[in-house]
Amino acid sequence: MSIGTVQHQLSTPEGFAKAVAPRSAVYAGGLTSLIAGLAGVAMNIFQLGSASDWNWRLILRFFFDAQAVEFTGSRAGRAEMWRFLYVYGPIILIPLGVILLIVHFSTRSKNGAKLYADFRSRGWVGRQRFTGLKVKNGRAQVDVVYVSHPDMPEETFDAIVQQHATQIAALDKKAARAASTAAVKAGILKGGISAAALTPGLPPEIVAAPVQGKGEFVAVVPPESGTTGRFQVLPIKE
Repeated sequence: MSIGTVQHQLSTPEGFAKAVAPRSAVYAGGLTSLIAGLAGVAMNIFQLGSASDWNWRLILRFFFDAQAVEFTGSRAGRAEMWRFLYVYGPIILIPLGVILLIVHFSTRSKNGAKLYADFRSRGWVGRQRFTGLKVKNGRAQVDVVYVSHPDMPEETFDAIVQQHATQIAALDKKAARAASTAAVKAGILKGGISAAALTPGLPPEIVAAPVQGKGEFVAVVPPESGTTGRFQVLPIKE
């Protein structure tokens, strides 16, 4: 698929909505809360069921009773706290997750329309290229990519990425770890940043970001002029 085909696909609100999904902290939070809440309820039911030989009358009777749960090997105060979290935490998380998901789906169209308007006014379609640099996100290792800008010839961009990738590959473990730490401190995990923030001297129009999806092309929406926001770099379904 050519970059022209992708640009044409994103030229209409309908095509953009099908190809680009806006990131939503509300959706992620709602889904996480719902899954954690359901898992907690399932664990509580399993523990009560195992203890009562699956007598559902007893299960329902003690389901909301924090004193029915025991935590061994903990101090009294800590055990009491864990009892309440274990029993009542999931009961709070489930409705919280449902509410957050309702908020997400009720505002998704509005947020999607704003993202499309921002993309049309100042965004572009870029190519993402691996740099060889990896950063830690929790327990996972995430690849850092450079994303091209339409004002830079493709050959120039690829030559810059290749040169930087060669430099990264030549680093020893200590230097590679320092480069990864510097990228995290620069905010690479919070969104796209100018590649010049990672490697002084690089053209500022090149964007550095965590890899997005498996495709070559990504949608880039820079922050509004005069603001200190980050680039939104979003995967495109090809």
